[in-house]
Amino acid sequence: MELRPLNQSHIELLNSLQLQDDVWEFIGTLPLPEERQSHHLFAVMEGPVPLGFAGLLQSQATATNDFELVCAMRSEVQTRGMAKQACQLALDWAFNTAKLERVIACIDDSNEAARAIAGKLGMTTLGPERPNRTVYVKYRTERRVG
Repeated sequence: MELRPLNQSHIELLNSLQLQDDVWEFIGTLPLPEERQSHHLFAVMEGPVPLGFAGLLQSQATATNDFELVCAMRSEVQTRGMAKQACQLALDWAFNTAKLERVIACIDDSNEAARAIAGKLGMTTLGPERPNRTVYVKYRTERRVG
């Protein structure tokens, strides 16, 4: 599995993801590749086959300039652990290439799969967002208490 920069050749992938109920419910309208100036989005590929997308969107969940981790996978690959792998690749890019200090994820409380992935990625609860959503965070260098 690898991440490739999202571009116009991935419009069919984005259109097919947009039709999935889980994507529409938890992510909403997907960003277009030309909106890249404020986002860092990648097609998740297995060889020549597009599986989904992952990356970072300029977040509106906090009052800071945070980037929010997002991921959407085709329904036929969702139970194979690929979303976690794609999210980990996006986090690696965020911390090692973009040198972000932290990445957040604003997850609907009913999205148990996304909350489980956040936990497996080492993200911790930052606090509630709006009703029924929780913000999770991961820092580039883990903060130590005491």
